[in-house]
Amino acid sequence: MIKGKSLWPSLKSKPLLGRFLAEMGEFLALREGLQLAKLDNLPIQIAEVDASNLVSILNSNVSFLGDACFIVNDIKALFLEVGIYECLAIPRTGNSLAHNLARLASSSNR
Repeated sequence: MIKGKSLWPSLKSKPLLGRFLAEMGEFLALREGLQLAKLDNLPIQIAEVDASNLVSILNSNVSFLGDACFIVNDIKALFLEVGIYECLAIPRTGNSLAHNLARLASSSNR
């Protein structure tokens, strides 16, 4: 513990009703991670996801108009708040944490 804070913050999952496509699960997992970083004032400069289509959406200056537009807007705002300047695609084998979080987010009601 450092001044009353645990080095490993506990996470509480938020159950969501419904079924989600993998893309939505990736977005939800990324947003949750960014909210945690913001809450704990963690400095982050690069976001890594395992889906290149998400990277294209998140790095684009054009407004996303898909079903997840509200989540994409949240993520882009959180990028600015926590200091992220770049989003990169890396293979799942190199980013198992993101993959597992996305899988849990997409199956939250099972």
